[in-house]
Amino acid sequence: MLEATTRTASIRYDGKVLTTELFDDVVIEIEDAKENYRMVMDIIRERKFVSLVITSPHNSITREARESANTAENYKYCIAQAIVVKSLATRVLGNFFVRFAKQHCPHRLFQSREDALEWLNVHWDAAMKTNAA
Repeated sequence: MLEATTRTASIRYDGKVLTTELFDDVVIEIEDAKENYRMVMDIIRERKFVSLVITSPHNSITREARESANTAENYKYCIAQAIVVKSLATRVLGNFFVRFAKQHCPHRLFQSREDALEWLNVHWDAAMKTNAA
């Protein structure tokens, strides 16, 4: 398992699932989003992955950081992204992102890690089947 820690998150990669657990009581600024991306690129080394993002009850991201992070370049190795939300405020922001932001891979919100991983496994299996064909 490859791991990294930034000011705002703990990032782990097991060769399939890239897990980003956001720390409590942080506001993700544009520089944080860029640092998190650099860490992800160092960890995945151009390998495909499914992304599991675990939010905390008290964190947020600025509009500028959200826009900076939501690019085709940042998602070029991502097969699908599941976001586990733990607060109503995060759910509202997440729903807005999933519905209205340009999507570079399938995204979905979940209330539990288990449900999120189940959905990600379906996307992983489909992508691996397609690559094998």
